[in-house]
Amino acid sequence: MKTTLEELLAFVTVVDSNSITKAADKLNQTVSGVSRALGRLEEKLETSLLSRTTRRLALTEEGEAFLVHARNILASVDEAEDQMAIRRQQPAGLLRVNAASPFMLHTIIPIIGDFRRSYPQIELELNTNDHFIDLLEHKADIAI
Repeated sequence: MKTTLEELLAFVTVVDSNSITKAADKLNQTVSGVSRALGRLEEKLETSLLSRTTRRLALTEEGEAFLVHARNILASVDEAEDQMAIRRQQPAGLLRVNAASPFMLHTIIPIIGDFRRSYPQIELELNTNDHFIDLLEHKADIAI
């Protein structure tokens, strides 16, 4: 079984909070749920990450080493999610348009400049074809 993001988040939040109870509050989870996530993580890694007493938590040597990786993984996931949010706000990527020659020449070509100013992150690939095409076969996003 592989480690889950939920387990990594529980571990990092417990370390940052220095308390399973405080971590559970921050994560809107039960104390037992956070504790179980830590237990599963330690079981999967076959090591103790935290030394626990009734009053205190402390990272083990393995816990300190793993914490660096856990933070990097969670930061990478956050960055990927932020990038996807940005992409939703501003369209980007390759847009393949296929249209009949006269339509391309008289309707699409005249508005390309405005389109590029409005959507600078979109790269256009324009193709002409006067027949019905299979969008998948021609890798076209739009066919007119």
